[in-house]
Formats: sequence, C-alpha cells, structure tokens
Amino acid sequence: MGLPFPFPPFPPQMLVLVGLLLCLAPADSLNTFPPKFQVGKLNGDVVVKCSTAEENVTWTQNGEPEPMAELVAEGRTLTILGLDLPAAGNYSCWAGNVLLDSTYVVRPSFPSAPPGEEGMNVSCQAESYRGSFRCSWAAPRSAVFRGRLTLSDGSLGEWVPASRRRGRFNASFVDPFFCPFAEELRPLRLQLEGLSDTSYISFSSHFFIRDIVRPDPPQELAVQRRGEHLHLAWTPPASWPLPRSYFALLYRLQYELPNGTQADKYVEGEEETWLRDSAQRVRISCRDPYTSPSWSTWSPWHGTGAAQQRRLRAL
Repeated sequence: MGLPFPFPPFPPQMLVLVGLLLCLAPADSLNTFPPKFQVGKLNGDVVVKCSTAEENVTWTQNGEPEPMAELVAEGRTLTILGLDLPAAGNYSCWAGNVLLDSTYVVRPSFPSAPPGEEGMNVSCQAESYRGSFRCSWAAPRSAVFRGRLTLSDGSLGEWVPASRRRGRFNASFVDPFFCPFAEELRPLRLQLEGLSDTSYISFSSHFFIRDIVRPDPPQELAVQRRGEHLHLAWTPPASWPLPRSYFALLYRLQYELPNGTQADKYVEGEEETWLRDSAQRVRISCRDPYTSPSWSTWSPWHGTGAAQQRRLRAL
C-alpha cells in the first residue's frame, strides 16, 4: 500500500448509506468519543444499564426528561423499544440532580454488512521503517473517529482519537514492537471506529509497513562546479533509519537543460554524482529500491549557476 493507497471502496449504495446516516446528525454534535456507547440492532430492543448502586434513578434522552423514544424504565435498567432514528442519542441516569451515568445509543450504519467489513477509502503512509505511520480518510463532518492498532506482538494498542483537517480525518499510530531489521511475516491490523449522534461505523485494514513507506526528500543538496562538470552531493532524509549500508536508497536526480527540457539520472546507494556542465538547475527525490514503489516528494530546485558561467565565458 503506497501513497495514496486507497483500499477497495464500498459499493456505491453503501457509501450513500454512510452519508445519509451520518449526515443526519447535527454539525455541532459529538466532538470526541463518549466514554460509553452501545450499538443496538435496527428496530430491535436495546437494554441500557446505569452503573450505580442507587436503586431509584430517573432517565433522560439527550438531556430531555421526556424522551422521543418509547422506553420501559425499571430502576437501573432502561429498555428502548424498537431502535430507530429518534431513539438514538445520549441516555443518562440521575439521582435527583446528580448525574450517575451516561450511554450513547446508536444504530449500525451498515445493517446488511458483515462485522469488520473492510473497504473504507483509507490512505496510510510511513516515513521509514520505525513502526510509525499516519492514515487519513474522508468522512462526514458530523462524525468522530478513533483508531486502534494490533501490534506486532499480537496485543492491542490504545485507542487514538482522529483529528479533522482540510476535510479529512487523520490519525498517527506507532507499533513499539516493530523491528526494522526483521522480515514482516504478518500484516498489521488497523481498526477504525466512527460515531455520530445516530450511527456507528467499524472497519479494519490490513497492510505491511514495507508497502506504505514513502521517504521524506533527501537533504542538503549541494552543487559544485569542477572543470567542465558539476559535482552533486546530498544526504539521506533525517527520518531514514541507519545504517545506510543496510537501508540503502535509490535517488532520482532531475535536471533542466538550457532548452527547457528535463532529464533524469538514477543513483543507488551513493550520495554523490556528476552531471554535465549545461544543467541549469537540479532537484532530487528518493525511494526504497527493494520494496516500496513510492517516491518521496521532490526537494526544492537548486540552481547550478551554469547560465551565469556561460555569460562570463562569452565576455
């Protein structure tokens, strides 16, 4: 999975269903995942329990003492009869004016989809083989998301809240047990959950770190004129692991000629090369030569001073 690496999308009718269900929630709804939530079966009864020792409690839905849903309250237990859209929301139990417990009750977004259905359009990227990566995905503004990683040793990582930026949700994950020198035998599993005032989404993704690596661009590109040639030198990205002999990089140099055409030169495992004197400017990119097909972004263009040298020679 390179960058971007979209997982196979849901069928169009399912994506429409996501939009319809999540967009029904107000835009100023949930900001974070509630401490407790419960997913009930659509049109089925849902039993909510109040975690308290109090015997006599009262219930509210979304802060209203007269809920829209049809309810049966029996002390610390509340039964919602027929979970539909009006019945979704935050159910709280009280002892007088004291809040005892709250549970968000929502319905599944995909009533006909198997549990753990994969396919949300997720893009993940790692800068190197350090076991850390970040993912982003598009979803309605009214939802909140979080993610959890199944680590290399088989344990579950902590839930990581997702933030929203430029119309997409983003989250960063770290596998502390990932070893960059060992072969990846099993893919990592990323579980994502989404919640709105009315609906719940859960989906998972499986991938290898080696398939999502996209290095940062090389650094410190320097150009020196030596006779009729240009000597170029650079350093690997600071985020790339060491030693360099083990984590070699393939470099792509792109240079522009006086007529405006561009040419490429590839260098593997070295951090210097030579170019013809006529190159006007140059930039550099890199990638892992053995696994990932994703090139880094380009470094900024670096002028060579070739045009000025030709003008001086013409005087």
